[in-house]
Amino acid sequence: MSEQMHHARDRQRLAGGLIQRRNLGSDVYRILWDRILDRELHPGEKLSDLRLSEELGVSRTPVREALHRLVQDGVVIAEPNRGFFVASFDRTDIEEIYELRAALESYALRSTAKSGSQEQFRWALSELERVEAMIRSAEDDEARAEAAQAFLDVDVGFHALLVENIRNSRLISTLDGLWAQIAVFQKAGILIASWVDDALEEHRVILNHLIAGEASEAAEALEVHIFNIRDRVLADFSLDADDASQTTGNDTSEDGHA
Repeated sequence: MSEQMHHARDRQRLAGGLIQRRNLGSDVYRILWDRILDRELHPGEKLSDLRLSEELGVSRTPVREALHRLVQDGVVIAEPNRGFFVASFDRTDIEEIYELRAALESYALRSTAKSGSQEQFRWALSELERVEAMIRSAEDDEARAEAAQAFLDVDVGFHALLVENIRNSRLISTLDGLWAQIAVFQKAGILIASWVDDALEEHRVILNHLIAGEASEAAEALEVHIFNIRDRVLADFSLDADDASQTTGNDTSEDGHA
């Protein structure tokens, strides 16, 4: 998508937000959030509130409000006397995020499993089957992209379902921040077919335990699932690092430097 098209899309969002009398800071927040997730804004990139306010046609106040919200999400870093930057994540960050996520999600599931309804869990199983059917029947790039998006949507909904009944606003807020950070560094490469198959099967195991009333077993399976995701993301991260290293090495040799 061209830069002009991006700006036209953003102006349409802002106009729609004003017509609907929504908070302007929330509109700017969503625009910046989408740009980060779409990789239009890259890790380490500086976010100038002045430039963004001029570009979006709004004052600096809603832009700064949006940037501070993104800082709270953990996807933007505020550095004193330097400004705002898109967050970068290394292997240690990824390991810590998934360890904390596994602990919090499994705790939430153990605490609320009995309050979840059988109807909800059976519906979630039907959603897994729907996505599996989409993946199996996808025969072109458009259909595969649609199936991949459906998987991501079901995956997000699945994890939200498992913790939605817990009455702990701080835990939910922390998980929201972790999920936001994961959305930044989790690349499309994670949607390798075999990984999707594994994830769907792991979802099915968790749901079957919940349907059987086996809360402890479901929580243990959830921890295994989250750590498996971590390992897949780290493998993807390592491949990217190797590619970057090889590219740098090739560029250096071509420039005649050791």
